[in-house]
Formats: sequence, structure tokens, C-alpha cells
Amino acid sequence: MSASGPLLFDDDLACDVRDRYRELLLEKVPDDEAARQSIEGWAGLGPDEEPVFWLALAAAQFQVGRLDDDVRDRALEVIDSGRDLVRWHEAGPEFAADRAAVLAKLRDQLAGPQPKRKTLRRPWREVTDLEPGMVLAWTASNGTVALLRVVQRQEDPFDHQIHPILERLAWTGSDVPPDDVLAGLPAAADDGAWRPADGGGPHYRPGVYIPFRLKKRDPDWRDVGVTVCGHVPARPGDDGDWSLGTSHLMWEGLTYKLELAVVGRRPE
Repeated sequence: MSASGPLLFDDDLACDVRDRYRELLLEKVPDDEAARQSIEGWAGLGPDEEPVFWLALAAAQFQVGRLDDDVRDRALEVIDSGRDLVRWHEAGPEFAADRAAVLAKLRDQLAGPQPKRKTLRRPWREVTDLEPGMVLAWTASNGTVALLRVVQRQEDPFDHQIHPILERLAWTGSDVPPDDVLAGLPAAADDGAWRPADGGGPHYRPGVYIPFRLKKRDPDWRDVGVTVCGHVPARPGDDGDWSLGTSHLMWEGLTYKLELAVVGRRPE
């Protein structure tokens, strides 16, 4: 059994059916075509899984006000026949009773008045407009300019947000250097972050950051005084895995780190 509990979407298959159906709608696939593709995509399920499919698809359609008559009828047949409860009886009478209550509630929804059709919109996700090779500048409280190069754009495999990976460059001037100097600047040695007291190696990648926003209204790089000041060529190793030991922090947190690294003390 792929279910972790009696609720309809405690089941992995049910979640997959719902998520794929909603993804089709987000892709602007017409309602009837989204239903057709869902049904064809899950054809050939076994006797335990086929009831779950019809229940999940009917519930998913109901949630967005698109309940198809044929899908509704198939789901009601599953509920009325007791086919879905077979595996739950095998798990024990308490599990079967809990599942039966869930199905009774779903039946009332499917057979009752339908909600208004909802328009689905993708949730906001951050996709940085910074590109590899860009050099960013930020001025600390003492007038020193901190320079960072964009090493990569990293995509989160779960929510598909895309964040920049930044490496601080070894520079302590009050102005941005010329392009030829900028291109040859090495990585900064440290960012003033915590190190182990036992003298062992660092538990982080010094001077490398992955800044992000949690919400659209959170400050971006422009909002915290960061500017694009130049461009440098790619360097050996830029295409490697930079995520291990890298500081993930919001843009305001990045300026805190830079102030600590450049000035040598925490911002006031």
C-alpha cells in the first residue's frame, strides 16, 4: 500500500494524479483534454490502484470546479461498490472505518453542488536575472568596495527556483578596478564566518554565497545596493558542484556577511 494514512491524498498515486492534472491546467491545456490525458496516462493500473486513480482525479477536478460527469460517475461507482475499501479491510477494521469516513465525505462533495470554476496560477518562483561571469559591487560602511563574481545559476530540483552562486573576489579598494585588473582578481580567502574551535578545516566554502528570496516582495540584489560593475571570463572549476558548504542566505544577509568580511566587524 502506497498510502501513509486514510486521507485521499495520503496516497502517493493520488498525489501524482492530482499534481499532473493541475500541471496540465497550468499549461493551459483545455479541461476535457486535461482529463483525457490524465486518463490515458494512468491506463493499465492494477485492481488496488485503479480505484485510487478515479477518486483522486474526481477530487482534483472538484477542487478546481471542473468535475467531469464521466469522472464523477466512475468515482461514485468506486465508492458505492466498496472496491477501494478492500485493501483497507486487509489493514484492519480501524483503518477501514477511517477510510470509509473519508469516502463518505468525498461522495457528498461529488454528488452535491459544484464549486465555481477556478483559474489556476503558478506560484511565484524566483529566477535570478544575474548571469555567470557578471561581477557585482557593494560598498561597505567604510567605503571599501566588495566585489563578487557570478559563478553559476543553480536550479533547485524541488521548486525549480534559480539562484546565483557568488564568489567574493580579493579586493580592498574604494573603487571598482579596471577590466584587466578585475579579470585577474583571485577569490577572497575568507568571509569572516565561524570556524571550528578545534582548528580543523572549515565546514563551509569561504566567501561563496547563494542568495535568495523567499517571497517576491523580499529585497533583491538591486534593493540592497548591489550593482553590476563588469564581467570576467569563466574559470577552471566553475562548472563543478558549488553547493556543498556554501552559505544560503537572503540578500540582506549577504550584505551583513560582506560588511563583516570587509570591515572586520558586525554592522551597527
